[in-house]
Amino acid sequence: MNDQDTSSVWGRYRNAKNHAMGEPMEKKEEMELTLEQLEEAIAQIAASSGVPETGMPPRSVVHPSKRGQLSRWFYRALLVLFAGLVAGLFWWGRHHYGTE
Repeated sequence: MNDQDTSSVWGRYRNAKNHAMGEPMEKKEEMELTLEQLEEAIAQIAASSGVPETGMPPRSVVHPSKRGQLSRWFYRALLVLFAGLVAGLFWWGRHHYGTE
């Protein structure tokens, strides 16, 4: 992926992350770091800025579960059906076997 490509989602993500963490440091070609040193530097910058290393919130925050809301509606529907069944049985009993 090209870091300069601003038309893609990846490019916009990189630009937003660079903007959130401040201007990117000048690339120093004479100083080559190992992968471990680069990871440590990224972790330190992310920790000092308060932004998570990935720059994005967890999926559970962005898309919260609707399980509690659905279960509440399910139990309400069961309660309504039960109340309707009881009322229907009373009506049927009075209609067929009640005093006339």
